[in-house]
Amino acid sequence: MATIEAVKIQRELTKIKHPELKKDIVSLGMVGSLDIQEGETSILLKTPSQDRRIQIGLEAQIRQTLTKLEGVGKVKIKFEVDPKLVLDDSNKIPGVKNVIAIGSGKGGVGKSTVTVNLAAMAVSLGYKVGVLDADIYGPSVGKMFGVNGRVALKAEEDKIYPLEKDGLKLISFSFLIDEKQPVVWRGPMLGKAIEQFLYDIVWDDLDYLFIDLPPGTGDVQLSLAQLIDLDGAVIVTTPQSVALLDASRASAMFAQVKVPILGIVENMSEFICPKCGHASAIFSKGGGEKLADSSEARFLGGIPLTIEIMNSGEDGKPAILKDKNGPIYQAYKTIFDHLNEEIKKWE
Repeated sequence: MATIEAVKIQRELTKIKHPELKKDIVSLGMVGSLDIQEGETSILLKTPSQDRRIQIGLEAQIRQTLTKLEGVGKVKIKFEVDPKLVLDDSNKIPGVKNVIAIGSGKGGVGKSTVTVNLAAMAVSLGYKVGVLDADIYGPSVGKMFGVNGRVALKAEEDKIYPLEKDGLKLISFSFLIDEKQPVVWRGPMLGKAIEQFLYDIVWDDLDYLFIDLPPGTGDVQLSLAQLIDLDGAVIVTTPQSVALLDASRASAMFAQVKVPILGIVENMSEFICPKCGHASAIFSKGGGEKLADSSEARFLGGIPLTIEIMNSGEDGKPAILKDKNGPIYQAYKTIFDHLNEEIKKWE
């Protein structure tokens, strides 16, 4: 039986993740040597400390993965403590510069609409952008880009390629289930799904990854804070006081898990009449600025409610891509510019 090439084994080893750092052992620099003889493959793994619990877990993963390959033969694994080896414990997605969570305290404030249009704005300005729809129970980002129901996503070697639409990369739980299929999951399953969406998706190089969170302060938000180093969060609210109460809870939650609040967006800040162009504050006024003051965060801007933005959610085309001279485009351009300024402050 022919000996399998080292390059193939190396490729398989990139599938082995460190149980705590969520990164593969090759990119972490843990593979010290790889010796392939007839009927035997010897692997030297370097570790910064003698932690048998982690070693046993890694050894089990390696054996399970390599025994599937023809020509590997007997697998011998030796661990060597190397105090000079420093493992990168930051939870960053390779190639992704900025990961921004878009959250709210309650549903119905237009959080997904804000996510979609912010992402589309970034693309229109020449940035490389991805959108992760983390609202497992009510994924709607796909529909806002004209994608309904299950999608046949490209997959290679345990990695999934996101859907590309309007110049950006999309992944949503709605792509994996039938359109009317309910999701009845508990917390651990939600956390695992989020982990796969973050680390098993081939995002390649991105300037921004926007994550559309479910409303509230539940399992998905906490899992996200634990799994990845977020560059910050944007809180979406509407002007009325009941929305502000819930949005303030979302702000407090992010502060508690030490995620920077990059700013507050006030959606539906006023209604613009499609006939006469008159603006009316039908949902009260100034709520977003009050929340920004109480959260010690920046007020990024307000977004008016128009017939065009309501229609865009139905026809699958982000509103800012339709009219670059209208009030919606100008509002999102201001918000995106302010968001960039805040990101630079936290770098």
